[in-house]
Amino acid sequence: MSAPPGTTDPTAATGLFALLGHPVGHSLSPSMHNAAFRAVGVDARYLAFDVTPGDLPVALAGARALGVRGLNVTVPHKQAVLGLAREADPLAVQAGAANTLCPVAAGWKAFNTDVEGLLRALQKELGFAPEGRRCAILGAGGAARAAVVGLAARGAQEIRVTNRNEGRAEALVRELAPLLGRDVLRAVPRKGALEGLEPGSLLVSATPLGLSDQGRWPWAPVELPAGLLVFDMAYRRGGETPLVEQARGAGLAAASGRAMLLHQGALAFELWTGIAPPLGVMEAALERG
Repeated sequence: MSAPPGTTDPTAATGLFALLGHPVGHSLSPSMHNAAFRAVGVDARYLAFDVTPGDLPVALAGARALGVRGLNVTVPHKQAVLGLAREADPLAVQAGAANTLCPVAAGWKAFNTDVEGLLRALQKELGFAPEGRRCAILGAGGAARAAVVGLAARGAQEIRVTNRNEGRAEALVRELAPLLGRDVLRAVPRKGALEGLEPGSLLVSATPLGLSDQGRWPWAPVELPAGLLVFDMAYRRGGETPLVEQARGAGLAAASGRAMLLHQGALAFELWTGIAPPLGVMEAALERG
């Protein structure tokens, strides 16, 4: 997959990688991965495709037929894609969600790099280590599942899951709780989700709220406990998400999902290419974005 010296335009030999999601217009993944391919001399391009849920099966089949060499999947496909994959890594099976696909015979193998990507981002951006800490997660989709699995694996004392649709939060807990090996997970109503959280506890938004200009936490800023650490898995081009701005306005340490994007992307890059990812180059591409 090495690019001939001086070649800049794609050729028939150029490898194709892609992101499937809905929406994808905000995504910085193409900038990050294309910079990485250039840095290590791999003749490849990474594109983003807006794929609606109903079109996901045919998109996956078409990508495989065209010889696409690797895929990322994002909202709202992370759970659905697991059932469409030919094979799945044990971590993706445990989380019940996947965000990275590698080609195998007659299909795709699903991986979840979000779990480790989130943990690395929390440490880098907020200095947060889960062991012995209480955590609250807003959301009940594929991103929330990755957060639950990662935080539980690193020793979180308690993980609360809350969602606008309480039934979805309860379903997530019923499915994942038996797989975690200890009793740390529970579904809670929005009203009580933050009660009793001491300083150093973590609140994670695993929803698309941060993508909207009108996105707001379901709690007023004064309801966010003092000393709470806040992480929005979403990110935006050219600035922070409204959720991060609201949290910082309340005097809290907060970060959005660019660091998570970086680390999950680096893990995906290595799965696809077998090459150590140029992390500095990838981070610089995100900062420029």
